[in-house]
Amino acid sequence: MVVSEIDAYNSFKVTFKPNSVLSAASKQKVVILLTVIPCVIGIAFCLLGAWLVLPFVGLEIAALAYAFYYVNQHETDYESISIDADSLMVERCVGETVSQQVINPYWVKVVQHELPNGELHLYLQSHGKEIEIGRYLTRKQRELLAGQLKQRTGILNKG
Repeated sequence: MVVSEIDAYNSFKVTFKPNSVLSAASKQKVVILLTVIPCVIGIAFCLLGAWLVLPFVGLEIAALAYAFYYVNQHETDYESISIDADSLMVERCVGETVSQQVINPYWVKVVQHELPNGELHLYLQSHGKEIEIGRYLTRKQRELLAGQLKQRTGILNKG
């Protein structure tokens, strides 16, 4: 999901978040369903004498629990780019870690790097620093963001 805004002072801010496919209630239903079905199958095999299936059912449920735990930990991740008169700030939240990088927008160069598989990576370069941006964006959205950032940054690099 992409949210952008421009205010009266010509400040620019864009925020990217991963798309959330399931609501909390839907996640709960999926977890219950994916837990109950293997348990029923495992118990049925156990009643037929194949009790060695049960440890593997336990491993499957543990892996499922970890996967949903990981997804929930990263549900609030975001990336935000703010540009005002004298600073460009890239803020990232991954899990519980929030990081901020501030650079001068006049010296920023927006670089697009296309990989052999067609994937496009977007970077902001300034004074030897390189910041990758657009983690949660599609290729088309990265291209649009690159165009917007090129209009608003790099005034001293355009000559």
